[in-house]
Amino acid sequence: MPIVVFAQPSVLYYDIDNEKYLQNNNINQTRPIASITKLMTAIVVLDAQPNLQEKLSLSRKVKSSLPRQQYKRIDLLNAMLVRSDNGAAETLADNYPGGRQRFIQDMNRHAFMFGMISTTFDDPTGLSSSNVSTAIDVATMVNRASDYKLIRSISVQKQVTIDTKFKKRIRKIVLPNTNAHILIEFDSVVVSKTGFTNPAGYCVAMFIEERGKRRVIVVLGANNKHDRIKKVEHIFYNT
Repeated sequence: MPIVVFAQPSVLYYDIDNEKYLQNNNINQTRPIASITKLMTAIVVLDAQPNLQEKLSLSRKVKSSLPRQQYKRIDLLNAMLVRSDNGAAETLADNYPGGRQRFIQDMNRHAFMFGMISTTFDDPTGLSSSNVSTAIDVATMVNRASDYKLIRSISVQKQVTIDTKFKKRIRKIVLPNTNAHILIEFDSVVVSKTGFTNPAGYCVAMFIEERGKRRVIVVLGANNKHDRIKKVEHIFYNT
């Protein structure tokens, strides 16, 4: 799939309860979404109702923040949603009933069921530029993700600590959240996921609740991390 370069990012701010767009720039553009993909990865994993305490061998397909050993499925979900760990995402997909190919099929099946008509998934990580969506579809996905208590509780942790083995000893690895700056600054975020690849640019999707109001923020294709943060801050402070 050829890489399409977009001149402007997609920015969406949506009031769920009043079904109203508070900001809508380029929200129908289909573009790569990088690691925001992992929200769907988590949804598909949890819908299979797996044993979260089962230990799985970390995938060697992609790089990981974790040493190559076994981890509980719940630890992999933490590493994937907090630190956006690609090895964790691939491991969860590999150990899905029917394997990785079935997992990708079910990611796309979920997208269809959710009405995400402009979305296609090609891998569980978002490294593939063939993982594409629109800001509207991403808003639908993060809204759906907010229905999962585990996704809500994991994705907004400022950091997560995971136990690993090192020379017969337990070593704790601390993984900071890729969206830590926003999570520290604003306590109304209940689901959060960032993403970055060169084709996708800097992305973020968030579900927020404040004083009984439910809203979604999506930024796709920001120029850099600072630009992504500033776009989110502008929404929080000025709309």
